[in-house]
Amino acid sequence: MRTYNKKRYFLAFVLTVAVFLFGLLLGLVIEGKRVAYIEDKTKAQNLEFSSLQLQYQYIDQLSREENCEAVTKTFNEYIKTLEEARIRLENYKEDATLRSQEFDLLWRDYTIAQLRYWLLAKRTKEICDEDYVTVLYFYSTKKECPDCEEQAFVLTYFKKLLKDKILIFALDSNFEQEPMISILKKTFEVSTYPTIVVQDEKFEGLVDKKELKEVLCSLYKTENELCTES
Repeated sequence: MRTYNKKRYFLAFVLTVAVFLFGLLLGLVIEGKRVAYIEDKTKAQNLEFSSLQLQYQYIDQLSREENCEAVTKTFNEYIKTLEEARIRLENYKEDATLRSQEFDLLWRDYTIAQLRYWLLAKRTKEICDEDYVTVLYFYSTKKECPDCEEQAFVLTYFKKLLKDKILIFALDSNFEQEPMISILKKTFEVSTYPTIVVQDEKFEGLVDKKELKEVLCSLYKTENELCTES
């Protein structure tokens, strides 16, 4: 009887170890595939950002030549490309639990691309007299900035309405990996959130639809759907 019990316990032990090892190996296989998937996405994102940098250099050259027709057309395509990159990054963020450091690098690349685009927009507006408005939007965590979600909603509303007539650059104020964030915060003396900078005028705290509409309409040179509605 004792021998039988020993065999039964030994068999149970062997089965337990086997199940444990199987689960461990299965987890390693799944994790390995997940890592490979993220690495593939990282490579694809790096190519996208290299393309953005090349586009930036091309548009910059067109601006130097003051070829406004060409720069406007290419600039509008750049807008679409940058927005697509933002959407892909947001989707990637949902899967980036294993390698957050890689995501941070991609987010830094995107932040730099945004700021290059912002500087280029200011320059293009000056050279080609384009009638659009630029907005820098500094946001923070929900705890530090309970109104940031509402501010983002307001900005999204105007973006959908005005499309390419308003260029919005959303900047994570806590993203310390990119020094330009700190430089811009010091330049515009940003200390509360949300803060938006419309052209070069700073607005602290939540700016609602009515107030922002008045600000925007005062900056456009030509009439548009927003400023003609009652």
